[in-house]
This record gives sequence, C-alpha cells and structure tokens, in this order.
Amino acid sequence: MSKFNNGDIIFSLFSIFGLLFYIVPIIFVIWFAITTTKHLKMQTKLLEDIKERLKQ
Repeated sequence: MSKFNNGDIIFSLFSIFGLLFYIVPIIFVIWFAITTTKHLKMQTKLLEDIKERLKQ
C-alpha cells in the first residue's frame, strides 16, 4: 500500500504551484530590470556619440 494518499499528492502539487506564483514574477522583474538597464546604457552611449558629433 502507498504511503501517500491522493490528498497528500494534490496538496503538494498546490504547494509547488503556489511557490511558482511567487518565483516566476520575481524572475520576470529581475530579467526586465537587467534588460531595461542594458538598453538604457546603449541609448545613452548612442546619444553621447551624437552629442560629440554635433559639437565638432
């Protein structure tokens, strides 16, 4: 006979899904922040290059 019944398995699955609802948004926010920072750095560099060309 199995040590776990269906209620235990369903409860553990809901616990894992509940944990994913916290982890996935955190990972998305970190990815979005890193991506946005990279794009802003590239944009700043491009604007500084344009500024230098306009000074000449």
